[in-house]
Amino acid sequence: MQSIYESINETKVLELDPANFSPEDVITRDVCVIGGGCSGAYNALRLQDSGKSVVVVEKRGKLGGHASTYTDSDTGGTIDVGVIVFGHLEEVKNLFHRFDIPLKTVPTTLGAPVYIDFATGQTIDLTPPDQAAVGAAFQRYSDQLSKYPKIQAGFDLDYPIPEDLLLPFGDFVKKYSLDALVMTVFAICQGYSSLLELSTLYVFKYFNAVLLNTLSRGFLTTERSNVGELYEKVAKKLAGHVLLDSSVIAMDRSVASGPARLLLKTPSGCKLVLARKVVSTIPHLTKNLDGFDLSIDERSLFEQFFHSAFYAGVLRNTHLPAEAPIHAVRPGQPHGVPELPGVYAINPSSVSGLVQVYYGSPYELMEDRVKADILTSIQRIQDARGISATSTPEFVAFENHTPFNMMVSKDAIQSGFYDKLYKLQGQRHTFYNGASFHTQDSSLLWQFTEQILPRILESLQ
Repeated sequence: MQSIYESINETKVLELDPANFSPEDVITRDVCVIGGGCSGAYNALRLQDSGKSVVVVEKRGKLGGHASTYTDSDTGGTIDVGVIVFGHLEEVKNLFHRFDIPLKTVPTTLGAPVYIDFATGQTIDLTPPDQAAVGAAFQRYSDQLSKYPKIQAGFDLDYPIPEDLLLPFGDFVKKYSLDALVMTVFAICQGYSSLLELSTLYVFKYFNAVLLNTLSRGFLTTERSNVGELYEKVAKKLAGHVLLDSSVIAMDRSVASGPARLLLKTPSGCKLVLARKVVSTIPHLTKNLDGFDLSIDERSLFEQFFHSAFYAGVLRNTHLPAEAPIHAVRPGQPHGVPELPGVYAINPSSVSGLVQVYYGSPYELMEDRVKADILTSIQRIQDARGISATSTPEFVAFENHTPFNMMVSKDAIQSGFYDKLYKLQGQRHTFYNGASFHTQDSSLLWQFTEQILPRILESLQ
């Protein structure tokens, strides 16, 4: 029977007929969750809590999405190479408490940074703005942010869109005298590039009210420096209902009475899922949706998305000082913000001899190019400092967190893009979640899930 699955494009309709599958290859559930990142895993968990049957389809070999933890083979020490910190929200505290993972509060900085121009490797004698100036800039920013409380919970925008939300962030900074805040925003909004050119709306979405509160209190992180532990435990809770290394290759959501039918490619062969509802949490780029039966409305919206790129790694043998973080700065550029692609920062880690590196780009790059640029940047610093290295820097972990910060153009925002996007919720048996529909922040995405969960449950009655 497996032979009929070989020519997928020619037999999509035929294959979505349960009669063409062995009973063990047909999965019937209340909800099929596509994507096992922070949104998908949490959504599946909460649906299961509500007594609904679920199946999670995840293309990678583990749950967690941007959450990735490296374990050092020599010391057993762990380093988070993706999601590290969280905001002070009840959803965060409840989830970690549920799985017996203790949290701790950590400072929002790793100490006074060394500023380096990564283009030359030279140390820059930069005096940061004094605390009074930074505090005043934070207050002015907060005053403006507070005018738009609804965007803290999603993209519930008022029309016409207020002019300030559409300003390039660099112009917004100038308008409200926020110069003293820029390097802090650049350091925290890694992956949001090019920062000064982004619509202020997207900066507000990430550098949000919860983040401002967290900056004043300290970030929450796991005591064991292992965010991956959370998703390992979630996976155990969802055991038997998660398909890893799997993807959607065909779908039919056209029958009003349901169910939705999804043809999956899995390590054990093709499976057919019959689901009353679908929750899609993956980045909604059309290149990720080849197997979806997109409507005209869905396609016309999703094809407008673009994104920036973000990469993180752990290296040994850099021979760089381990006592202070190294932050990127570029003399001659507005506010000293470096042009990207390039390195954001090189930070000390909790494991001796290893450092963490963060790299951003306004567009996606081949991983080999990113790694080569990082190594070249380290070599420049070594040369500028007269460091004679006896060994070559080596990656022990590398994570590609692209796509990052899903965006649309200013014109699309003005034309009601997000109003149209949110109207997709519930259509064709499908609900949407994830960064495309909110922001690149696990804490806020868990909160967003709690907002849409009642609608999903109501639709299942």
